[in-house]
Amino acid sequence: MSAATTIVVAPRERFRSILPSLRSLFATIPRETPVIVVEGCSPDAVRAGLRALQDEHPFTWIARDHFITPHEARNIGFAQVTSAFVVFADNDMIYEPGWLACLEDNARRNDSDMVAPAICIGPPRATTVHHAGGTLVIDGTPERPHVTERHRMKDEPLAALREEPLPQHNDVVEFHCFLARSAFIAEQGPLDERLITREQVDIALRAALAGARVTFEAGAVVTYDARMPFERDDLMYHLFRWSHELAQRSLDVFRATWGIETDASRVLNGWIAGHRLRAITSAYPDEAAAMGPDRFRTEFAAPLEARLTAQAMATRRNLPPQRYPRALTREARTAFFARHLKPAPSPPALRLSNTQGRTGPMIVAGMATMRSRHATFSEALASILPQVDRLFLFLDGLERAAIVHHPKIVPLHSHIQGELGAGGKLLGLTMCNPGDLYLTVDDDIRYPADYVARMRSHLEATRGQAVFGVHGSVLKPNLASYLLDRQVAQRSHGRERPSRVDILGTDGAIFSTARLSFDVRDWEHRNMVDLQFARECAERGIQRFTVARPSGWLEELEIDQPDSIARALNADDSVQTRLAQDFLRRFGGIAAQRRRSAASA
Repeated sequence: MSAATTIVVAPRERFRSILPSLRSLFATIPRETPVIVVEGCSPDAVRAGLRALQDEHPFTWIARDHFITPHEARNIGFAQVTSAFVVFADNDMIYEPGWLACLEDNARRNDSDMVAPAICIGPPRATTVHHAGGTLVIDGTPERPHVTERHRMKDEPLAALREEPLPQHNDVVEFHCFLARSAFIAEQGPLDERLITREQVDIALRAALAGARVTFEAGAVVTYDARMPFERDDLMYHLFRWSHELAQRSLDVFRATWGIETDASRVLNGWIAGHRLRAITSAYPDEAAAMGPDRFRTEFAAPLEARLTAQAMATRRNLPPQRYPRALTREARTAFFARHLKPAPSPPALRLSNTQGRTGPMIVAGMATMRSRHATFSEALASILPQVDRLFLFLDGLERAAIVHHPKIVPLHSHIQGELGAGGKLLGLTMCNPGDLYLTVDDDIRYPADYVARMRSHLEATRGQAVFGVHGSVLKPNLASYLLDRQVAQRSHGRERPSRVDILGTDGAIFSTARLSFDVRDWEHRNMVDLQFARECAERGIQRFTVARPSGWLEELEIDQPDSIARALNADDSVQTRLAQDFLRRFGGIAAQRRRSAASA
């Protein structure tokens, strides 16, 4: 009896991850399951390991003498698939027992065209959810759509998924690992080999266009082993796979295929460039520490990246044209988006509070938004607008927005005020009256109805002398990495009492302008708001606290967007580290103060 599924393993961003991944794979699947491994230019040690592993567990190994993109490898492997199902898997996955049977059972039970497993991120394995299926939010207009992919349960414990399973309905699979009906993949034509980013959104849109059934299987658990340090032998493939050239072309192709505008500069110069630098830093930690972040980036990382990328690209001369699916007509694309548009809800009509004869301070909020937050902006705004008297709305790269005509809203434009990024939420300080209460809010959070009341009660308990927020961190005294060397109080967690912090998140903060006021246009760095805000407070001797609140008080509407500040920080925290170290040198830190107090007690 032939196996129902063939597994095609493609490179993701490393060479050496393939051997532990394959050992995990073979330990969790029937021996008769066909496995096809496609790679190009792997180091000799890796190919020797593959030969040895092939003796233990036979599999088809297709080696190319040029550097190969993930979609190229998948197309090569899929050409040999004859089974009813195919699993596409990256070469850095770790598998839990029974994962394949669960995917197959789900596909048969639901007549699914594609099935997503529960994908964790590690190490450690099978602990933290990375992707439990996902949803596509499509809004805008049929001619100029905006598409947002939302991971379900991202960064939540796997135990929570086991306690309360999600529905099997799903929109998005990740190429980390998923099962598909082979006939469906064949009908769609070859995977678009021009894409190295946005691949999962491309196939999700094609599935929706074809009316395919996409499901999620919580019983199938795999782990994307992303957090392993990089070996130097891995760097050439990593830098090729995430190269600026391939990423730029990928975004151009995606935009041309679907008519979807992308903020290419943020994607290319934010997460992708940072991801390359993080890999180089991981492979050369001693050089990074000795040279410092700025010199390391310009004098070491940049020349190394240019040299290795050129060497990788040189292997790809005289290759046949890349393959991709049939082009969509403009009419078919427009008709598809017209059917699937889900307009974002409009905030309720509100009247400006009468401020004449007030006996208390004005309640003022500041928010910054940009085009890629269109899906969450209206909900976030609707949740905070009823609670404030005025809201300064910084439009980053947007010349207009329909909502700015609301009488409570004062629009501020980046093409007039300057490229302030997320710091634009604080620009309203230059237009406030002394004594106003100022709240900083984000465009991807739904604020509870008692948000301002609770925040204000904490502020008034100190007579406006402190600053309060919902998210903060305490820096370790000998900080070497801003990302790793701090204790974070997450906004989603409850707290029984206020807690003092070094760095307060500006996703939700309140303070009195009689105590704190400055001009954000004087700041040195863009999109490093929390650290620079902490410096403004510390220079004035203002303490920072997180407020007491129940768990889940704030609702995150979207997490880990491709152009998010958090994702850029995960990719490269060198500048934030330098700012945090300078903060500790100038102002000290709470952790060091606690140590001194404990020692003298």
